[in-house]
Amino acid sequence: MTAAALLLHPAGIAVDHLSQVVLPVGYALGKLGLGLVLIGVFAATFGAALETALSSGYTVAQYFGWTWGRRPPPDGVAVPRRGDRGPGGGDDAGPHGVDPVMVTEYSLVFAAVALPLTYLPILVVANDPEYMGEARNGRFANLMGGLYLVVVLVAAVAAIPLMIATKAGL
Repeated sequence: MTAAALLLHPAGIAVDHLSQVVLPVGYALGKLGLGLVLIGVFAATFGAALETALSSGYTVAQYFGWTWGRRPPPDGVAVPRRGDRGPGGGDDAGPHGVDPVMVTEYSLVFAAVALPLTYLPILVVANDPEYMGEARNGRFANLMGGLYLVVVLVAAVAAIPLMIATKAGL
């Protein structure tokens, strides 16, 4: 965000599209940096699309009243779920022995821990009169933003201890 403010704002470029976000990195780090940031953008958008698609499965199951979740009784579920034994007798770990559900759970916990680090700079910039001008946050937006920051900080502080206390839901 700082690189974008330093490079794009003086040039009068407003960031309206995702493709414009990578311009400062390409300018500062050349083709290699541009390639790395494009991989990062792909990973972030693909991850968000995948998470949305996977959560849709839970939504559909809940809407139709199907038994779903991590701990329903085996005889009450018509579809495979985490922990079921496959045809080879093993559980549902991926091809490399890594359980994709556990990877997702750990990544979500660490994303919750990192959230304040991404939210606070946005809140600071939203209050900068030089950068935002008349569009900067007012009192109500700052109050709501501050309350949200407190909620995010509490979640970030509690995430790892809760993950350890619950053994990540196992």
